[in-house]
Amino acid sequence: MSIRLRNDRKLQRKFTAKFHRRHNQWYYFYCVRHVFGGPDLHRTIGGLLAPGDRSFASGLSHFRPFFCLYRNLSIDTDRTLGHPYRHSCFDGHYNQHRNRGTTFRREDVYQFIFVAIGVTSILVGVFFWILGRFRLGKLVRFIPFPVVGGFMAGTGWLIVKFSFTMMTDMDLTLANAFTFLNSDVLIQWVPGLVFAVVLLLASRRISHYLLTPGILTGSILLFYGITSSQGLSFSDLESGGYLLGPFPEGGLFPGTPLPYISEFRWDLFLTHLPAIATMMVLNAISILFNYSGLELIVKEDFDLDKELRLTGYGNILAGLAGTPPGYITLSETSMAYNIGARTRLSNIIVALLCGVTLVFGAKVISIFPKVILGGLLLNLGLDFLVEWLVDTWKRLQKMDYLVIVLILVVIGTVGFLEGIVIGLLMSIALFVIKYSKVEVIKYELSGKTFSSNVGRSEYMKKFLEEKGDQIFILPLQGFVFFGTANQILERVQRRFDSDPDIELSYLVFDFRQVTGVDSSAVNSFNKLQIMAEKNEFRVLLCGMSAEVHDQFEIENLLSEDSNIFNAFSDLDHGLEWCEEHIIQKSLELEGHASQSIREGSFKDRFQQVADFFEYREETEGTRIIEQGQDPGGIYFIDVGQISVFLDTGGGNEIRLKTMGEGTVVGEVSLYLGSKASASVVTDEPCQIYYLSKGKFNQLNQDAPEKASELHTYVVKLLSDRLAESNATIRALMR
Repeated sequence: MSIRLRNDRKLQRKFTAKFHRRHNQWYYFYCVRHVFGGPDLHRTIGGLLAPGDRSFASGLSHFRPFFCLYRNLSIDTDRTLGHPYRHSCFDGHYNQHRNRGTTFRREDVYQFIFVAIGVTSILVGVFFWILGRFRLGKLVRFIPFPVVGGFMAGTGWLIVKFSFTMMTDMDLTLANAFTFLNSDVLIQWVPGLVFAVVLLLASRRISHYLLTPGILTGSILLFYGITSSQGLSFSDLESGGYLLGPFPEGGLFPGTPLPYISEFRWDLFLTHLPAIATMMVLNAISILFNYSGLELIVKEDFDLDKELRLTGYGNILAGLAGTPPGYITLSETSMAYNIGARTRLSNIIVALLCGVTLVFGAKVISIFPKVILGGLLLNLGLDFLVEWLVDTWKRLQKMDYLVIVLILVVIGTVGFLEGIVIGLLMSIALFVIKYSKVEVIKYELSGKTFSSNVGRSEYMKKFLEEKGDQIFILPLQGFVFFGTANQILERVQRRFDSDPDIELSYLVFDFRQVTGVDSSAVNSFNKLQIMAEKNEFRVLLCGMSAEVHDQFEIENLLSEDSNIFNAFSDLDHGLEWCEEHIIQKSLELEGHASQSIREGSFKDRFQQVADFFEYREETEGTRIIEQGQDPGGIYFIDVGQISVFLDTGGGNEIRLKTMGEGTVVGEVSLYLGSKASASVVTDEPCQIYYLSKGKFNQLNQDAPEKASELHTYVVKLLSDRLAESNATIRALMR
């Protein structure tokens, strides 16, 4: 039994070594992807990616489904060898296969995993390509800056931890922190720390592309000089763990998984698609975060959709060779940028070196000291930490800085993805708190300071001047949600508390600049309905979008039998409705049945110049003035009503003004000699007195004394309009 066990363990070690030798081939295909990477990225940073082409912080998570597959398929043999895999993550699948009497050879396990990794890479590549094809890369633009900063700081800390692991072969944790202070361990990482600090300080004071290569070369020479003086040979350094080696002898490239596809177990692969789908989503999040962080380093925006598509192409090609999913890694790429790599040449060199290593072996790499490589990584991690923990202290608000620190702590103590999620949640909470302080009410107006675009006679204006304060106008802005909706109720209540003697009959909301409302905001209007019923005022909702209008209808706030809420297409028509009600009530109090109170005919008012005018009768809907054309003269409205419209393009018109009897249009074009800036349309049958440009000039020449009276009338009308505009501006500026 003991002989059999030793033979099985020997077989297992042989298989494991064979598996790792074959796994090294994947570096070659990553290097091929480097050569054919995105041209925009290469032009910016040289496209120097690490041979592994993925963040070491999340690298192992990519292989977890395949580790579980390995455990699942080899569980019988592992139990014979004494491995405790009875509680593996795929025990359920194993039991099914065991009950069916299915057995797997180790070579079958290797072939299955080899093909499964390749197929997964192809799926990830297709997923990346889809994200880029449908321009979903821009989603990373919505990530708050502190979250990106926390991601960068957390990446720096993971690099620092990994550098200590590389130099000492021990993980840096709280449990073994004091172990790193032992004298035999200090010698392994202190030189790397000194190298990292010197390089960090030098790079912050000297900007030259030869700085890092020079210090790196000098440090390697110094390392071998010191070790030679201590009488240590190359084999002593290698056996003592001071170098990267030893590596397997000979080439490392055994082939592709294509010969194994015919015997691939698709049924087993499909059972693990949920885990693979999770990996694909995590890869997408990681690559977008890496690009977002890299943009801050190189200070240039990337075409993220294009980079996603190119990364997808690379994964599809690499998957044909059994390569695990890969993408740009932030640490090595930023290191290449700091060194000075700006062209595709560095990319090609990396590919050639990895290709040579796979074909001829990795013996030459073993001369590189681990303490120097660890120090180089430590320098990169410290650079990230200094930039995002020290340099941002004065640049960011303290709450934003706290988000960065929180993400760093969670990444260091719990996990990478957990840190990002916590940071996003905290950023969202801070955003809600800050946005709640933004005034959802843009300004306050009353019917006395802001009126509709309907021109009124002096007699009608008197009513609006006396009772205009009954109209309370609140233009809203932004997104009205649970954090800002209560401001509306508070402001209306403050209106009652501050002016209890002034009656409030019409509460008008302008939704023109509202981007949306949530259910909490709609519920606030339910409370407002109760307040309106108690205080007997009407609520007008103006300029709502179709989506917002539907939300109010669903809550049954806007209905045909509602005597509280009324909806209007815009604020202008809502105010017109309020003014009409105020005028009608005032006329009824004075004993008038309607608003048809004439102040005298235009012909009777200007009898001396009446012969110069042409009398016209226009039907409803007649365009007496066309925008962009010469009006030809002045139009005096004696009976009827007209509206002035501005064509904004695309067939859309905005009502600028509605005017009735005694008003004048076309005077600006006549006096300035310009084209009409808006169109004038009759709203009902009108009686008009028209003064052509020729008659106007004749009037000024033949009867200047009579013309002065007409000029005075026009100037008074223009002055009244200017006074109204000034009153509105003053109200808006308060």
